[in-house]
Amino acid sequence: MRTPRVSLTARDHRLVHAAWSLGWATSPTLTQLVSPGTSVKTLAGRLSELAAAGYLRRRHVPAGPGAHVWLYGAGRNAAAIDGAYRDAWRPPDAQLAHTLAVSQTVAALTRPGALGGIEVTAWQGEAELRTWHEPGAPLPDLRLRWTLGDASGAWAVEVDRGTEARGAWRRKLIRYLHRPDHTLLVVTTSDERARNIARIARGLGVAALTTDRHALEGAPPLQVYDTRQGRRRRVDEAPTS
Repeated sequence: MRTPRVSLTARDHRLVHAAWSLGWATSPTLTQLVSPGTSVKTLAGRLSELAAAGYLRRRHVPAGPGAHVWLYGAGRNAAAIDGAYRDAWRPPDAQLAHTLAVSQTVAALTRPGALGGIEVTAWQGEAELRTWHEPGAPLPDLRLRWTLGDASGAWAVEVDRGTEARGAWRRKLIRYLHRPDHTLLVVTTSDERARNIARIARGLGVAALTTDRHALEGAPPLQVYDTRQGRRRRVDEAPTS
């Protein structure tokens, strides 16, 4: 069967890049990240065309009784767009739920107004970060660059699904202890867990901001626990870079 040919647009390039950077992402997530003004149904049709042409890889996974979702990653022909997409990393099935939580988190973080006056100017997912990861350095789930007026900075982002114990979080946080260039943003499952992770990070001397996904998805501006200031504050109030 002949592979269909498609004429690639600038939006198509952004879709393939986002799918590659995250490893796997759903159609709603890619819509939010790349073309929020487009309906999910319309964009899903284009994603299917890109998958048929080999620029994206598509798979479906269970999403509850009698339901499933389509996931998209970089396809076999994506390297024709950018050689970096060749041999794209994809998470093992055991990590799939975490990868989807990460993709939903970056969509929420980049939603206009979600961070108050902070504007996210660029982001990188785990698959992309793996392509230039420095041995021994922490490998976050995401890296975001932001601006606030004349100020700018970057965050390493860890997405917590509430499955790791206190000891595991201590070990994870220690990796950031000697990386003053990394201000860590932790997005977790509840306000109580965000507060507890902030306490651990502050005790270790790690510069971190912690919050929970419900706050992130709620009305802006986002509130975070700041380990440097030892208090809860608006995310866009004198952020640390």
